[in-house]
Amino acid sequence: MKKLLNIIIAACLVGLSGCDAFDDLLDTTNYSKYDTSSFPKNQKDADQIITSIYNRLGRIYQEPEQASIFVANIASDEMFGGGSTSNTGAQGVDRLMFDETEGFSVAWERYYQGVFRANYALSAIPGIADELFDNIDIKNYMLGQAHFLRAWFNWELANNFETFPLLTATETVNEPRTDVESIYESITSDLVQAIELMPAKYGYSTESGYAGRATKYAAEAVLARIWLFYTGFYGKTDMFGVSKSQIISYLKDCRDNSKFGLEKDPREIWPYTNDYSNGSNFDTDFNTYASKNKLHWVGNHSKETVWACHFSMVTQDVSYNRMGEYFGLRNSASSPNDACYPYGIGYTNGTINPNMLKEWATDPDYGFNDKRLWGSVLAVDNAGEIYGGGHGGNWMTGQPTELATHKGNDSKEVEKTMFHNKKYIVSTTYSDASKSQIYKNFFYAYDGFSGSNSNQYDNRNDAIYVRYADVLLMLDELEQSTTGMNLLRSRAGLNPYAAYSFECLQKERRYELAFEGIRFNDLRRWYPIDAGKIISQNQVGAFIEYRGKEVAGGYKEIPGNGFEKRYKETRGFWRISNTQITLSEGVLTQTPGWENEITDDWFFGNGDLPY
Repeated sequence: MKKLLNIIIAACLVGLSGCDAFDDLLDTTNYSKYDTSSFPKNQKDADQIITSIYNRLGRIYQEPEQASIFVANIASDEMFGGGSTSNTGAQGVDRLMFDETEGFSVAWERYYQGVFRANYALSAIPGIADELFDNIDIKNYMLGQAHFLRAWFNWELANNFETFPLLTATETVNEPRTDVESIYESITSDLVQAIELMPAKYGYSTESGYAGRATKYAAEAVLARIWLFYTGFYGKTDMFGVSKSQIISYLKDCRDNSKFGLEKDPREIWPYTNDYSNGSNFDTDFNTYASKNKLHWVGNHSKETVWACHFSMVTQDVSYNRMGEYFGLRNSASSPNDACYPYGIGYTNGTINPNMLKEWATDPDYGFNDKRLWGSVLAVDNAGEIYGGGHGGNWMTGQPTELATHKGNDSKEVEKTMFHNKKYIVSTTYSDASKSQIYKNFFYAYDGFSGSNSNQYDNRNDAIYVRYADVLLMLDELEQSTTGMNLLRSRAGLNPYAAYSFECLQKERRYELAFEGIRFNDLRRWYPIDAGKIISQNQVGAFIEYRGKEVAGGYKEIPGNGFEKRYKETRGFWRISNTQITLSEGVLTQTPGWENEITDDWFFGNGDLPY
């Protein structure tokens, strides 16, 4: 019997249309599916398979509460869950206590779909004759991408669940969890092969025809990140034959030989500085941060973006990024859309921990002179009044509140701190110079896309996994150098460090990479046992409001199930959905620490919080 493979062609990078199939009484062939007896047969077919793997990256961001960047931000000491009394998912992540049994079900499915498609590519593409490709480099590049993407999806699974059934073939089998060593050995092998296979000339350059795809240098950077986590969290000195010196060599290759580099201003990497919000297109009535500082978004495919999930600009129904919607500002009757301009409306998840900002603002090595502080943080409503007078002393005295007229929605908002992130937030724009309408998302105007003008469908800003800045900082950490740190500090308007220290490296990573989903794993690899204690200490007591009222004593832990306790039980890994365990007929076991429902003193029944 012929094996059938249903490949979804619509992808993050390329929109492809297929032929309509119809039934014929004399022809029983299913034209809506590809048949392994005849597919893939050439370079075009191989490229379609690779494109289908990339498609799984974007699909996760349709459910951002399960996406790695969102989850890591919320679980760290940088953000609270926020949101409202009715959307408690992020609040559960913030406490390592999911509010439903199917948490991470979509992520689990998408990761495994990506693994399956990569497995198919690695089994099928070698069988295509070399002469059917434009050149052998292209064939190797496709194979390298498949190795890289399989490693990436397996790393996401390992990062979320620690162990899982490791699948390296297309056969569907019911397997138990694979041990940690075997998983990381497979990830290491895939990334090393990707580095060896992918020619340096492909991936980052628009001239290559493969802009936005993974590169040899992305594989080097990702391997370095995973190596740092594995050796730190598990207390190892190398990772299956890959030594510290080899990782340094990979990072130097990425630094010295790639076309990646630093943008002139770190704030211009993020879409809130787009031309539609800084007054260069329309004469706005608003003194926006972008206008005041003459910032201009460099756009997706920035030279600083080493590895990212790139979202389609072609079709409306696939690959849309809802993360900005979840991080967006909550609206109310007293706060019309123009009170939020140029930021969009959302669920107010991920309100920023003011304790972190106080450390940032009062650190003599950083402070308000750091361009990245207000380039990363949005202050709303009465933030200046609160933090300039009572909560946290006078550390914000004299600092402007960017959206002074935005009141939010006191009837719903929980864990409100008056601070939101700017890196992943919906950006808005006027429809025309008359300012007759504010589009919910500026990509509608930017792209000319005739879509729905919604936060969900028009939000196409990339989810950035690895920036060139991180490459520099990882290299500094391994070499105990200040070279990269001082480049970043100079760009941010700060004085250089005279000498390396681990404390300086930690601070530079914290502030340069703030709200990019990096901090949680940094703490886990640096302090495998005490990460939970550190996160808890940095959060508890911070000022928050609950439905418009100040919470006495600030942010609280759930009695009997504090973050430190939950971290020791789970070690920062997440639960597998009950459905997957049921489908495995007991072969798959639950992630340690999640065997029982943790709902003590957590009033999910009425959507309330214990404040």
